[in-house]
Amino acid sequence: MNHDQAFAGKISALRSLMASKELAALVLRRNPNLAWVISGRTHVPTTIDAACFDLVVTEDSVFAVTNAIEAPRLAAEEFPHGVEIKVVQWWEGRNHGLPADVAMGSDQPGPGLLDLALEIEMLRASLDQYDQERLVDISRRSALALGEAMKEVDSNDREIDVAARISAALWRHNLEISFLGVAGQSRVTKFRHPLPTESLIGNRASASICAKEKGLIASVTRIVTFGELTATQESEYAALLEVEADLLDATVIGNPFSSVIEVATHSYGAHGFDNDEWHHHHQGGPTGFMPRDWPATSGNARMIQADQPIAWNPTGKGWKVEETLLTSTGGNRLLTGDSLWPQRTVRGRIRPDILRK
Repeated sequence: MNHDQAFAGKISALRSLMASKELAALVLRRNPNLAWVISGRTHVPTTIDAACFDLVVTEDSVFAVTNAIEAPRLAAEEFPHGVEIKVVQWWEGRNHGLPADVAMGSDQPGPGLLDLALEIEMLRASLDQYDQERLVDISRRSALALGEAMKEVDSNDREIDVAARISAALWRHNLEISFLGVAGQSRVTKFRHPLPTESLIGNRASASICAKEKGLIASVTRIVTFGELTATQESEYAALLEVEADLLDATVIGNPFSSVIEVATHSYGAHGFDNDEWHHHHQGGPTGFMPRDWPATSGNARMIQADQPIAWNPTGKGWKVEETLLTSTGGNRLLTGDSLWPQRTVRGRIRPDILRK
């Protein structure tokens, strides 16, 4: 499957949704949904939720509404074949480029628009062959980039120095940053989302990334230590890998995401952590075109789909393990492995070890 075939398949799925709702048109405005459809970049500033174009699907056409600044680049570098472009001036809004006086749905609420945000999110929950192959490659490069950067970490570095190395490594692998967390010795046991600061690394560095290319995201965590670990620290990390193994064992297509979280609520205590350790950080959830579409909870009835990207991220006592996986009827695949990084085997799976310096 190539880019144009993948695009055609997604447009067909959207048109089937339109027909089921008796709609004449559908407008997509959210970054993750647009990136899913075009397999391309949809943002300009990454800090702005709004995409730089609207994509309108009708029964017999697909066109984008964008301004005169973005139109040339989108046409040359992002859009698949078959996307027409309606250009507006940069000072004009995009609404007047939409079809008038027709029944229309959208992935964002708005006057006269049927809100189909949930239905469209569910359409992109399972990746087609094209995006599966992309995710495999993106995950591999994300793990390599993070590993390369973390091997260069020094105990006298500041967290922001480590963040700079990671950022440079990601760009070398043509990957953008959706999230970057770095914690050294003084902060690693205090904060679960440690945005990097000027604090020194000291005897431990933990770094987590959500890296993306053309909207598709992989999540990875790696840990480096300096000096000997205590027996307690060794057992804590080993125990966390057992918690992760419980979550991976419970990730079964057709079961609700809540079933994995129910396992987590018992797993921490069973492996030596406080029984309420899972209260302190979400355990992960479905991913793909968002770092997480939503954190899985025990109250969520959504089912695990085939060919669905998921990232679990158990944490405890300053340790974290994180992997991007792809569900499959032939057996779930862990995608962010790195043979150049220290490894260990847990329940038959190759898992990341700690890099000890």
